[in-house]
Amino acid sequence: MRIISKRYSDDEYYTSEKTAASFFKLVVKPSGILRHKTILMPFTSENTPLHLEAKKWHNNIVVFEGDKNLWENATTYADAAVIDNPPFSLSATIEKKYISKNIPFILFRSTVSYPKFILNSENAGVIYENSRKGVAFNWGFAYYINGDDYIKNNYPNLLDILKHHNILEKYVPIGFSFNLTNYGFKVKSVTFDEFVFPKNSNFHLYVSSGIYDESSKVYIDEKDGRVHLISYTK
Repeated sequence: MRIISKRYSDDEYYTSEKTAASFFKLVVKPSGILRHKTILMPFTSENTPLHLEAKKWHNNIVVFEGDKNLWENATTYADAAVIDNPPFSLSATIEKKYISKNIPFILFRSTVSYPKFILNSENAGVIYENSRKGVAFNWGFAYYINGDDYIKNNYPNLLDILKHHNILEKYVPIGFSFNLTNYGFKVKSVTFDEFVFPKNSNFHLYVSSGIYDESSKVYIDEKDGRVHLISYTK
């Protein structure tokens, strides 16, 4: 029996390099939002793919450096607009705040619903990603166990079992919301490839020894908060 106790330092939501490049080329550049003096990326850490791509397009970017209230302080910066991939659970809160404060933004968001407050805002909207199944989201800890030699050598079928139980990857319909941008270019939909979402600061993975197959049990324990992977085959 072995416990994998990798912990994540901060919650972080980020895109792949390919997705970041497509986003800026197909959406950000033609939207006109880059004309603003300051680009605020309150959920993006320095030198992550989204930030590295943003630096190719703008020379005054403020990124997340530990201040979890940074997203609320956009009005303290000179002529600021927000471009980012925030936690989807905060999308509505963020969008309402920025619309009420007349802050231009382009944000990735879940498109499971089209918020009425965006629909009723003259200068705001949501544009949908156009793949059939949605975007493949690899949940944060998948990145780490994919590269774990112990798992690779001792549990060669573990990743397949995790995928079977929809733990490693989910397909989620996404798109982006916008406010106060020049949307005369009429983007109707954009195809993105991949997101990594999210890293949870308290996520642990518990793995029992054995062989993983259809009889294996996978669950999140309510008491310790770990993902438990239990094999009934020794």
